[in-house]
Amino acid sequence: MSNFFIFFLIAVIIFSIAGIKPLKQKDPVSPLLSQQRVLGINQWLPKQDFKAQVNTPEISAKGAIFIDTKDGKILYSKNPNEKLPIASLVKVMTVLIALEHKSLNYQYTISKSAAEMEPDKMLLIAGEKLTLKELLYGIFLVSANDGAEAIAEVTTGDRSEFIKLMNDQAKQLGMNNTYYANPTGLDEDSGNSYSSAYDLALLTRYLIKSYPEVVEISSTEHIVLPLTNTHQDYDLYSGINLLTTYPGVLGFKTGFTPEAGLTLITLARKNGHEVVGVLLGSGDRRDEARELLDYAFKKLKT
Repeated sequence: MSNFFIFFLIAVIIFSIAGIKPLKQKDPVSPLLSQQRVLGINQWLPKQDFKAQVNTPEISAKGAIFIDTKDGKILYSKNPNEKLPIASLVKVMTVLIALEHKSLNYQYTISKSAAEMEPDKMLLIAGEKLTLKELLYGIFLVSANDGAEAIAEVTTGDRSEFIKLMNDQAKQLGMNNTYYANPTGLDEDSGNSYSSAYDLALLTRYLIKSYPEVVEISSTEHIVLPLTNTHQDYDLYSGINLLTTYPGVLGFKTGFTPEAGLTLITLARKNGHEVVGVLLGSGDRRDEARELLDYAFKKLKT
């Protein structure tokens, strides 16, 4: 019997007596089981069956999609995967990242740089403290850039890290034609944010299913945030005209910059159906959204 075999036999006996198992490759552990924080993963990817459409409304928007959020049926599309500037629709991702890290009651301290953001704003004052929910009212009703900046600065403690999370989340959700340069959607000197109508439909559907409380916030026509010992009072009116002119509309977000033109994400529920619509680069988002909602809900009846 060779010395090597004798040594191996003795080692096996020793390991057995001591209860020691030979080393092996560590089994992978799900981040969810180990309670590590992970970004939300989207498992809802509608089949992109963009066949020729007939008898559809003529619209000026450069990109558009209207989609049934339940079965993923695409009811209308125009250049749905084209990369386009999206203006303040960027803030929908800003809201998602905030909600993934903070509760609605978490208080944000407003910095001087956030308070100075222009042009659309709540008129926040440096040193004030507002809850995340209060800031979300500002974002959805008046597209508050100061509120979005406050969220980006405080949520992770690092604005750059927050923007990185926005882009990481986009990848997780399958938003393959999206890039975020900032949390507001304002045009940068270079490297502006962009997305596609299809990507924004994915994002909106994921947000409202994961955090349905935002639907109530975005569907608010008017709210007064009363004076407290941490902030002044705020009187906010929604800029979404369809809330009062189209039955069933529940918000969701508008945007505009000279480069992006008029942009819109709309959410509507009617007759047991829920539709998310996206318009990018529109010359008349209100009337085009109304026309396409009519078209979408009519199509759902057939």
